[in-house]
Order: sequence, then structure tokens, then C-alpha cells
Amino acid sequence: MRHWWDSYRALAFRTTDYRKFDGALRMVIASTPAQRMQLETYLEAQYQHGDLVYGLHITDRAILTCLVFERMGRQVHLVDGAEGGYALAAQALKQRLSVSEPMVSKNEIR
Repeated sequence: MRHWWDSYRALAFRTTDYRKFDGALRMVIASTPAQRMQLETYLEAQYQHGDLVYGLHITDRAILTCLVFERMGRQVHLVDGAEGGYALAAQALKQRLSVSEPMVSKNEIR
């Protein structure tokens, strides 16, 4: 039984969509509280300098949606943060965009 799980776990990792690149980087990240604070400090400094605009949503859980076409074959796993995930991060991003004049055009963020 263990061998099956090891093989499936490797397949799931390879077929998981946890980052999106479509003019902006969207990513689900697991971290310690200290790592999160370091990332937030960096992002805020870059935002204050006018180099980027960001939105975050913090939760202690993730949601995994699986589309399985073949048990050990074609499949896609979509990861999002629980309690709002990408949608609430986008809301935070749009709030920042509404109060600043970033280098990124509002038309590039959807």
C-alpha cells in the first residue's frame, strides 16, 4: 500500500497548480510566522518604494480541488487558501491599487 501512495504523492506534486503567471504572480505559500513576517516586510518596503503592489490573504489551511481523468495518469490539482484565498488576496491588491499610483497599470490587474 505504501508504494502506491509514494507514486501517487509524486504525481500529485507534479500536477498541482499552486502558482499562476498571467501578468502578475499569484501563489499559495506555506510558511512559518517568522517567514511570513519577513515576506510581508519585504513586500511592504517594495510597495512603499513604488516598485510593486501586492495583496495577501493569510489562513492556516488550504483547499485542494482535484480533477482526476485517470487514477495514475492525467489529473490536475488546484490549490487555494481557505477562507477566501486568491479572491481575498485580489481584494487586498485592488484596495492598494485604489489608494496608490503604482508602476503597474490598473488595466493589467484583473
